[in-house]
Amino acid sequence: ITLMGALKKPGTYDFYASMNLMDVLAMAEGLSDTAGRTVQIRRKPENGKDASSLVIDLDQMVKAGRENLNVGIKGGDVIYVPEAGSVYVDGAVRKAGSYPIRKEMSVREAIVAAGGLQSFADADNVKLIRYLGEGKREVAKLSLAELRTDETGKLKVRDRDVIFVESSAIGTFVQGLRLTLGSGLFGVGYTP
Repeated sequence: ITLMGALKKPGTYDFYASMNLMDVLAMAEGLSDTAGRTVQIRRKPENGKDASSLVIDLDQMVKAGRENLNVGIKGGDVIYVPEAGSVYVDGAVRKAGSYPIRKEMSVREAIVAAGGLQSFADADNVKLIRYLGEGKREVAKLSLAELRTDETGKLKVRDRDVIFVESSAIGTFVQGLRLTLGSGLFGVGYTP
């Protein structure tokens, strides 16, 4: 059997009788940190039948306890675990960067994953930049206050979304002020 994708040890493994999906994932030492929540099983054609493919939802199998999704594996099967999508969070957040999308992630959850807002962030000026394909993007202006109170709060991020939190001009200025004490001198400075 061949194990590919977001696994700790992908590769080709010997097939033993009576193996199921969980056994096979354990052979590869489990999922990597970037793994998505589905597994694809591609089965070779047999006895004149066409090749088949199964998609298994890992959350349903493991968390919901649906044992019927822990399907039997056959020799020659290819098991592929795709990587989770990612969202990029930038601007006035504590840890800007790319974060994997776990199951369903809202805009607020993505900002929390990035460490939350800096003290100089403008919570009423958040931009969601969504990739539409063919080089096109859509920009939506959001407010974190709206995200807390109404249906916008349920807005889910998608793979390749970019969330940009703008800085408040006054907050940035106050954050950059500094006092200098030393050698009997007192001063006020500004660091952008």
